[in-house]
Amino acid sequence: MAISKEFRGERGDDNVAAIILISALIVVALAVFQVVAVFLGRAVALEAARDGVAAARIPPVDLPAAAARAENYTGRATGTWLDAVGARASSDGRIVWVTVTAHAASFIPFVTVTISQTASGPVERIQP
Repeated sequence: MAISKEFRGERGDDNVAAIILISALIVVALAVFQVVAVFLGRAVALEAARDGVAAARIPPVDLPAAAARAENYTGRATGTWLDAVGARASSDGRIVWVTVTAHAASFIPFVTVTISQTASGPVERIQP
């Protein structure tokens, strides 16, 4: 009987500690998922920009087709975990640039990460 009176004030401490620990582990896991989504999104956006540059380097340079090809690549490669995908292509006559921007999937509420990757390459010159 004396033992139960001694520990009466500590009832439920293990439950509170478990809730705090589990909550912290969930936040850490979501942060890890967010970092992975950003890095994978950056890799896919860069590869999409490179694909768009490869399409635009061959004369005649077709910038809208290059941007569309980059957007299509991201859609095929990622499905729905990259949102608001946009591609922009430009050229000065000698070099072609393709920039792909998107929003990575958000695992943390109220956090939006914008990804932007640019690739460039020279326009090929066909000489007889």
